[in-house]
Amino acid sequence: MEKFKKLHPPSFSKVESDSLQPKRWISALEKAFEVLESAAWWKSARPNLEATHPDPTWDQFKEVFFKNYFPESLKDRKEAEFSVLTQGSKTVLEYQQRFEDLLHFAPDHLRNEVSKTKKFEKGLKPEIGAMLSIMEIETYARMVDKAKTVEDRLKEKATAS
Repeated sequence: MEKFKKLHPPSFSKVESDSLQPKRWISALEKAFEVLESAAWWKSARPNLEATHPDPTWDQFKEVFFKNYFPESLKDRKEAEFSVLTQGSKTVLEYQQRFEDLLHFAPDHLRNEVSKTKKFEKGLKPEIGAMLSIMEIETYARMVDKAKTVEDRLKEKATAS
């Protein structure tokens, strides 16, 4: 437990203005567990769940936690937000960050590499997306990298004019 505390894990008390806070909290804890290569925290939390789950697992903990702090109505809103997400006035980096936040809510068929790459491309500003659409970019990471490069070139061109 001391090793876990030294990592200064985030605390969670309630959902505030950031509706993705529960998801981020779980992710941060899972990263801490990976670093520790231990489930010290899980062992200390386990007795609290045994009342409802005779032999609780991490997945069961997440299920109970999310059911309480991450209702279906929020998931539905976030899925709808993802489906209409575009770059708009954001930079490619800002769009990428929002895209990745909302990707967790995308239907399973949109999470594979090809679909994710195409969805990201289609949401880019037309002047960036048009340049990239003629290229055969098959990975999401490469699409993001190329979109940032095109954006930088367009800014350079605008500055030079």
